[in-house]
Amino acid sequence: MKQDLPVVLEHGKRGLLSIDDGRLDLLQLSSDGNREPKLPGCAPLTPSAPKRLMSSPLRLVLLAKLGTAPASATSASGAAVSSSASASSGGAGGKTRLDLHALVQKGAKSHALHLTKIHVLVEASHASDAEAWCAELMAAAYPVTAPCRRVLLLLNPVGGKGKAKQLVAKEVVPVLEAAGCRVDLKETTHRNHAEEICATIPLDYDVIATASGDGIIYEVLNGLGSRPDARRALRIPIAPIPTGSANACNINLMGIKDTFNLPLAALNAIKGQPMTVDLCSILLLPENKRRLSFLSQATGLMVDVDIGTENLRWMGDARFMYGFMRGIAANKGAKMKMVLDIVEKDKATMDREARDDVQRALGKVYGGGTDPLDLLRGVQAKTPKPEPAVSEGPNGTAVNGSSNGDAQPAGTAAEEDDGPLPAAKPLQPTPDWLTIDATHHHARGSKGFTNTWESGQAALYMYAGLMPYVARDLNQWPVIIPGSGVMDVVVQRVVARTTLINGIGGAEVGKPFYQDSQLYLKVRGYTCKNLDKKHQPQFTIDGEAFDWDEFHVEVLPRAGTVASLDGRLYVSDFFKTPAPAKKSVNGS
Repeated sequence: MKQDLPVVLEHGKRGLLSIDDGRLDLLQLSSDGNREPKLPGCAPLTPSAPKRLMSSPLRLVLLAKLGTAPASATSASGAAVSSSASASSGGAGGKTRLDLHALVQKGAKSHALHLTKIHVLVEASHASDAEAWCAELMAAAYPVTAPCRRVLLLLNPVGGKGKAKQLVAKEVVPVLEAAGCRVDLKETTHRNHAEEICATIPLDYDVIATASGDGIIYEVLNGLGSRPDARRALRIPIAPIPTGSANACNINLMGIKDTFNLPLAALNAIKGQPMTVDLCSILLLPENKRRLSFLSQATGLMVDVDIGTENLRWMGDARFMYGFMRGIAANKGAKMKMVLDIVEKDKATMDREARDDVQRALGKVYGGGTDPLDLLRGVQAKTPKPEPAVSEGPNGTAVNGSSNGDAQPAGTAAEEDDGPLPAAKPLQPTPDWLTIDATHHHARGSKGFTNTWESGQAALYMYAGLMPYVARDLNQWPVIIPGSGVMDVVVQRVVARTTLINGIGGAEVGKPFYQDSQLYLKVRGYTCKNLDKKHQPQFTIDGEAFDWDEFHVEVLPRAGTVASLDGRLYVSDFFKTPAPAKKSVNGS
C-alpha cells in the first residue's frame, strides 16, 4: 500500500505525507515540488531529492486526526516537528489542520523512543483526500486492536527505586494521551490496594496498565479473580509498566534489552493484543484460602533470593543474583514433601515441543532472540492480520487466536463464560503421581542423576513457573509453552557449590535446563508440605511471602490475559542454538 497526501509545512513550504512499505514519512519538497529553482542564465538543475523530516514504522504511529485551522494564519508556522508540544499553528483559506502523533527512534539502531507530534496543513482541494488518508493510516497503524482505549493505570508511587510517579508522569501518561487513550489513573496507598480496586471496578476498561513491579500484577489478578464475574474480568488484558524492582512479566513480553523501555511498554498498553495465559490456583492449608499466581511459586533458596533481599531494592534486579550467590554459599537444603501430577518428564521431548511451538508461532525456523523494536522496524511492520479474523472483545479490544498462548477467537465457550472461577479444593493425588520426599540436607556428587527423584536426595529449592524468565539474568523455565495448561517445575538437588556456581553461566538463556542436577517436570498440579517449619517458615507466590504449612497448586488453563504487541511472549536465545546431542532422559 502506498498513499501520499500533499501538505503545507512551516512558512508555506510544500510537503508530502507518505505511507509506504510499513512506514510513515514526512517529506519536504523543493520549491516547485520536483526541482530546485532555475538560476538566471543557467541550465535547469537536476531534480532535488525530497528532504525526510520524520520517518516512523506504522506500529509506532499513535494517532492521526483532522481539525479546523485557526482563521488568522495563512500557512503553517513554527517547526514542523515537535518532541512534546504543538509546533505549528493552522492556516486560513479553507485549510484543514492535520495532527500526527508517533513514537520515533532516537537513531536508526536505537531502542530509545521519544514522543513526536506533527502539525501540518491540508489545502481545501485535498480535504476529502485527507479524510481517506487518515482513515488508511489509522487502519494500518492499528491492524489488530482498536485505537483510543480506555486505560486503568494503577500506579505504585513507591515501587522499585521510588521514582515510579515521576517516570510515569514524564514517559507514560503523555504517550497514552497522545494516542487518544482515556486514562483513569489511580495511585495505590497500601499493600493489596490494587487487589481491592480490581475487586470492584466496572468492567468497561480496555486494558489495565500496572506501573510497578510484578507484585501489583499479582494483586490485580487476585482482585479480578475474586469477583462473581471473574471469567469476564480476567479477559481484560494487563499491560505491565516496569517501574518496580522485579519485572519478570515485562521481561517475558518485551525481552531483555527492552525490559525498562517505558515508551514501548506504554505502546503495549495502547496496541497490545489480548493474549491468554495460564494461571495457577493455590490453596493454602490449613487456612483453606485461595491465591492466584501468574508467574511462580518457590521454596528453599529461591525464597531467600527474593524475600531475603527486600532491603536491597535499590540494587534493582541485580539484587536477585546477589541473593542467589549468598544462598549458594549457605547451600542449605529445603525439607519438604511434594506429590506431583506429571504430564512430561523427558527433557528431550520438552525441548523439541517448545522449539516446534516457536516455529509455529513465527511461521519459520527461528534463528535467535528478536527484540521488539527489531520487529517494529521490520517484520512486524509488514505482518498481516492474524487468523482467525480479528473481532471485538467484550471491552472493545480485539480478540485473536493462534498457537502461542493467544486469546481464543471470539464466540468460544471460554468467552461466553462470565461467571466465577471454579472453587479451590484440596487435590486428591493418585498412586501414579510422583512423590518427592526431600528430608536430607547433605550434598552429593553432580553426576549420575536421572530426571526422576531418588530416595535420599536433598533439595536446595523448588521453583514452579508459568513464564520463562524470572529476571533478565535467569531464564528458569526456557521450554514453557504459554497457554498449554501445564506448569514447569524445577527441583534443584543439593550438590557441590562449584557445580551450582558453574551453572550460573548461561542462565540468562536457559542453559541450566540441561543440568543433570535439576529435576525438570511438566505438571498439571502438585502439593507441597513443609517438613521444617522452624527453619523455613515461608514460601512465595509471584515473589510475595506466605506462611508455609501446606499448599496445593493446579493450573487454570488460559484463565488470565496480558497485552502483547505481537500476540506472544518474547522468544529467547535458548532457541538460537540446537539442543545438545544427548539421548532422551526419561527416568528409567
